[in-house]
Amino acid sequence: MTSHPNQYVFVDPTGRRWRRLRVLLILATALTVLATVLSWREIHSVSGRAVSQATLRVVNPADVPEQPPVIGTGPLVRAVRIEQRGSGRVAVDPGSGKVVRTLAPEETAELNGARFALDRYGYSTAAHHTISLTFDDGPDPTWTPLILDLLARQHVQATFFVVGSAVVRHPEIVARMIREGHAVGNHTFTHPYITRANAQRQLLLTDRVIRAATGVDTTLFRLPFNGDTDKQSGGGINAVLTVQQLGYLVSLDDFDTNDWRYGDPETEPATPIPFPVFDQDNLTILLHDGGGNRAATLNYLEQLIPWAIGNGYTFHSLPQVSQEVRNGTRKVGPSVWDRETYLAYRIRWYGANALLRLLFLLAVAFVVVGGLVNVGIALVRRHRYRRRFTDLPRDFAGPTVSLVIPAYNEERVIDKTLRPLLRSRYGNIVEYLVVDDGSTDDTAEIVGRLADRDGRIRLLRQENGGKASALNQGFQHSRGQVVVTLDADTVFTATTVGNLVRHFTINQQRRRRLGAVCGVIRVGNLRNLITRWQALEVVTQLGVERSSQDLMRGIMVVPGACAAWLRDAVLSAGGFSPATLTEDCDMALALQRLGYRVTQDDEAVCYTEVPETLRALSRQRFRWMYGNLQALWKHRRMVLNPRYGWLGLVTLPQAVLSVVLPVLFVPFVFAMALIAIQGGGFAVLLLYSALFLLVRLLMAVVGIWLTRERAVHLLMVPVYPLIFEPLRAYLLYRSLYLILRGTRLGWNKLQRTGHVLVPALDDRIEVNP
Repeated sequence: MTSHPNQYVFVDPTGRRWRRLRVLLILATALTVLATVLSWREIHSVSGRAVSQATLRVVNPADVPEQPPVIGTGPLVRAVRIEQRGSGRVAVDPGSGKVVRTLAPEETAELNGARFALDRYGYSTAAHHTISLTFDDGPDPTWTPLILDLLARQHVQATFFVVGSAVVRHPEIVARMIREGHAVGNHTFTHPYITRANAQRQLLLTDRVIRAATGVDTTLFRLPFNGDTDKQSGGGINAVLTVQQLGYLVSLDDFDTNDWRYGDPETEPATPIPFPVFDQDNLTILLHDGGGNRAATLNYLEQLIPWAIGNGYTFHSLPQVSQEVRNGTRKVGPSVWDRETYLAYRIRWYGANALLRLLFLLAVAFVVVGGLVNVGIALVRRHRYRRRFTDLPRDFAGPTVSLVIPAYNEERVIDKTLRPLLRSRYGNIVEYLVVDDGSTDDTAEIVGRLADRDGRIRLLRQENGGKASALNQGFQHSRGQVVVTLDADTVFTATTVGNLVRHFTINQQRRRRLGAVCGVIRVGNLRNLITRWQALEVVTQLGVERSSQDLMRGIMVVPGACAAWLRDAVLSAGGFSPATLTEDCDMALALQRLGYRVTQDDEAVCYTEVPETLRALSRQRFRWMYGNLQALWKHRRMVLNPRYGWLGLVTLPQAVLSVVLPVLFVPFVFAMALIAIQGGGFAVLLLYSALFLLVRLLMAVVGIWLTRERAVHLLMVPVYPLIFEPLRAYLLYRSLYLILRGTRLGWNKLQRTGHVLVPALDDRIEVNP
């Protein structure tokens, strides 16, 4: 047997790999922190409009009335404090203390002693008989382009108050607005009620994405949920005060068209602009191009524009009718921070949705489509399997067989494992080899007592060297043509060995090179939720997935707990390698690289002990996960290699994807799920989950039918993803961490409990003289 070099896959005994990675990680973290700090500072100092929170608290909100009086006329509004200066009253900016204008006597009379007011202003002296169309809540990918088309046909320019998150999703529409001569204003990033806590971030983020998308900087802003000053919605005077202290011009409308319900006979006015609004010289009209179905808006515009033109109105954007708005709008080059913010939120608001769709499609392809294909292939295989062994007698004697059991501290279970083996119906078993791998308990004594009663039992003892070493010792000393391996906690039925070995007779007759045969493992200690979950997993994997792989001749793992091996094939492969923690997966791939076939027998049943606690389950699955990754890496040249048939083209790539996709996407899945829930997409997530659960249920039903298991296992289907998905994510990331560290790991053997129960087996022992 070839000796294996003392080289473990992924192990770096020098530690250089981890030291280099740590240096790179520290540098990446430092750069990330630096960029975050710079971004945070920059986001609070944009275009001179950002101010400190202390400045925003100059005016106590409790001193400002909720329903202040309104003075003046114009498309803009500002909160002012009324002060007595000399013989008259003036309107003063509450933050800067600057006098903005002197009040007319009639305005003073309207105030009725109020200390604060909303002052409307902004129409230039040259503006007469104008209409300024303003659209809120867009851009919308469906309705905004149709509205722009209509305005272009009528040669009308308008003002669009855009929502930052919508700009990120549809920047090309906002760019078109600017290109066609329209104006844009800020309508916050996510359309919330404006408060002192969220105002700065909402406005500055939207500024950034507008500049990045259009190259236009504007101080024009409109409060969400805000109509005219009579409604006082959207946060009232305190919201206006907060925004103007940030350096913005707050826009209000003179007329809310209620465009969302235009065409309703009960609410539609006789004319598009009713009296007395029609008597005003200049009008700012509120419409919407986003937030829902805007077919009524289009209907309204088709009625309004020709009617207004016929009545002597001209249409202009707000910068055209207001000097203040015009002064606050300019062409700029987007800064690095503007582009960074735009890119970051495009990834979040647009890329996140695209990524969620991609992940869903991958999940559908990987879980749903893959699961359904496996079910179909498994059913086809079952149909062929029925006629497979009709020409073999039940108690036939084929090649000579040695049974090899590696054992380490197995005093609780070794007797229960050996006794059923001695009752095997296969008549050509030459020996039962128990390889004691340096046990410190009574394992050797128990085996010795049984050996005294049956001469076929042989005990081999060695210093502790691990399972691969014990298996190699057994193969070296075995005399059978076929070696059947099983774990010390596994119980065979009377027909298990014969069902495994019969494949070598069939393949020898057909001159096929068969290297190994897998058995069917069932859980023998159904004691709690953890073990019953594993029973369902076994049913699904063996009944469906491995059956599908068998028909495609692409089995990746031959479980050492129940398998038959062609002795010469294993020896020609160099024996079991200690380079990985899953020597059975490693050997299965090694045999197939040498041209040997691997198959499964559905009637070669055994019962094994599985972990009964989450801690034990985690330790076992970590060894499997880490070991399979080692085996995949060791045999990576087989992946996508047509020389190895479906194993190389399907099974191994699927195994690689089952590792790569979760490692890359699990963080994004949780983040996208959170975003979807926040955005009202909880129902979609439930739909996806229900679809995947339905596929799992179908696979479980087929697996139970194929393996002749009990239907009670279906009760675990809803529990399956709750245990499997978090556990897999944890094991994957832990494995990746230890791979990067280059740490050598031990075999981490499961502590036996001896709880395997097989009621159908007779506990009486039969011995040879």
